[in-house]
Amino acid sequence: MRNTSHLLFAVLVAVTIGAAGCQSIPTDRQLSAFATATNLVATVAKDTLASANNAVVTRKLREQAELGGGVNDALFTPLVADDAYAMRIEFLDALERYATALNNLASADRAKAMDKALTKLAGALDALGKHYESITGKKEPSVRGGAVKQLVNVIGGEVTQARRREGIRRAVAVQHAVMTDVLPVLRDEVGPAGIFGIAHRNQAEAEKATLMSRYNTDHRQERLSKKPDTRLKRLQRIREAWANAATINKLYAHLRDAIDQLIIAEQALYDAITGTGDRERLYEAVGRADDQAQNVSRIRKRLKD
Repeated sequence: MRNTSHLLFAVLVAVTIGAAGCQSIPTDRQLSAFATATNLVATVAKDTLASANNAVVTRKLREQAELGGGVNDALFTPLVADDAYAMRIEFLDALERYATALNNLASADRAKAMDKALTKLAGALDALGKHYESITGKKEPSVRGGAVKQLVNVIGGEVTQARRREGIRRAVAVQHAVMTDVLPVLRDEVGPAGIFGIAHRNQAEAEKATLMSRYNTDHRQERLSKKPDTRLKRLQRIREAWANAATINKLYAHLRDAIDQLIIAEQALYDAITGTGDRERLYEAVGRADDQAQNVSRIRKRLKD
């Protein structure tokens, strides 16, 4: 069992000796903040994609209910086909696992906890690589694939604090090639101009417009209830739909901004471990990424699907 964990650890710690002298390592606090932000953004993005897919079907069902008539498979088809949608969700799942393992490794203070975090980190890195080509349309960088999948050397003994930090350094370095290419694609897909954002906003705006149109039509034709409480319930429903549409607009804009901040923070982390970044820039980038992630998570919680 010990040999297995050492082999997994070796996957993450192969850094050239010549470069090691000029490298630095972010603090555990910075790593934890970055990992937390990444996890939050991945969770919100996954939840938002699911909401967008469901919103398209919901809109079609409501329109069909209004029109009447028969049904077919197209009525229940989501925005993105099953395979493409599942691939995105699986990638975001792996991104969550990567962030969680990185966070756990940053806080691990015992050999057993370090072994466990490194094992999960290795699995998450491998999973992320499997989805790289399907998302970007490019082959996985050979340097990354080799670093993750090949056993470079075997390290004996227990996992120490020094090796834990070397594992963190290697994980960030290995993951950089994937994050650099995938995060911009993800940002564009979940931004306001992406297919998910457009479809979700259209559904919300259509729901609001339908409720308002029905109310105004009933008003003109004097079909509104004479009871103020009954009318108030309808108005409250319109108010909820109005707020929902506004929140969806805000969600996609802020999710795009949150991923932008993750891109900047990830680059700052990479620069730190390769010795080309400065301490102040790293602190600022990680802080902004964490703040944006917390903000977009709060917005998502306000959204009523």
